[in-house]
Amino acid sequence: MTSTAQTDERVAMDGGKRRPSKALLLLAVAMAATGGTIVWARTFVDLRHTELFMQDWFVYYAAGAAARAGKVALLFDGRAFTAFQYMLLRPWFVVPPSLHPWLYPPPFLLLLAPLSVLSFPVSYAVFQLASGAAALTALAWRQARRDFAWWSALLLLFFPATADEALAGQNALLTGALIIGGMRALATSPALAGTLLGAVTYKPQLFVMVPVALIARREWRALAFACISATLLCLISTLVFGPQSWWLWFEQVVHGGDPAQAQWYGQTFLTGYSFYVCAILGGLGPLGAKLVQGVAALAAAGAVWWSHRRTCTDDVRLGILLVATVMATPHLQAYDMLLLGAAAILFFVRSRDGIDGFELALFAGTWMLPLLRPSVTHAGIYVIPVVLTGLLVEGVRRTNAQPRPSGKPD
Repeated sequence: MTSTAQTDERVAMDGGKRRPSKALLLLAVAMAATGGTIVWARTFVDLRHTELFMQDWFVYYAAGAAARAGKVALLFDGRAFTAFQYMLLRPWFVVPPSLHPWLYPPPFLLLLAPLSVLSFPVSYAVFQLASGAAALTALAWRQARRDFAWWSALLLLFFPATADEALAGQNALLTGALIIGGMRALATSPALAGTLLGAVTYKPQLFVMVPVALIARREWRALAFACISATLLCLISTLVFGPQSWWLWFEQVVHGGDPAQAQWYGQTFLTGYSFYVCAILGGLGPLGAKLVQGVAALAAAGAVWWSHRRTCTDDVRLGILLVATVMATPHLQAYDMLLLGAAAILFFVRSRDGIDGFELALFAGTWMLPLLRPSVTHAGIYVIPVVLTGLLVEGVRRTNAQPRPSGKPD
């Protein structure tokens, strides 16, 4: 049977409702690449004269330097640490910084301390290029059509959140590389998979869906290695930076012991994209917003469990995990939405038959989401929850098209 005949048969079996088109898929890719190029240029122009330009890499580089010098306590005094950044990197600041606090648990310092040995621009280039290459490699990994896999993975560079990530010096590419690479490695090396996934705990709010997926798949060995990996990172960071680093992190960051830092975090939190933020800015009180966020997180966990208990393509299961990770966290900034770009590539760009009109609209909506910051664009309050829910439903729909396995999922 020819490929065209197979496509026609699938459309007929679906009652004529789904009419995938490769032309629409090519249109989607062209739109994404063009729009992404414009966003890169605009983001660079908008940021390069403000303190937002390279803001996060200032924090990371200075944190590594302070930790290497044995000044871990300095990291948890927001104003003193900001002054230290300005003293250390003054020639690189466009304007004097207001407040650049440190929020991460100590294991992240294990990566940043060695990087701070390099000069500031070289360390930035090494981190971004290495994490970017790792993310793209993970996205292209284990695909039968290697050439197409790489071209589709490269489209992630045109996702608007990637521009925000790179120009701020953030770590979303690293997070994506660990989650995607870890899930890809499950089929061949549970030990490697678990080690990579356990390292995601350096950003705890983006780790919560990983155990759900591993337990659903009954990947006990990978789960064990994830626990070992996370525990070893905690122990090594304690040995290297001292137990005080953990105590200060819990006291000053988790419990808000630094008033200036706590105030900054509260304000920055409401510039995010989560269901909680959308609910608050939409007029709900804190209790109602927490309920909305809780329902979103439960729905996300349910979709991850459902998809990883069934037989379907790895792309679908991974895409659902990435969407669920974004949905579940109440602290979601633009750069973390890079995970949605990867999910859109897995769901739509890798489609063999093309996409239909609804999928084109969902793809375009996903590509636009990082531009719809709810605190700036009122439409984002409503569009973001609708598109995220639509992506999750689309993933579940694709899962439901596959038969339920009799034993352990593949």
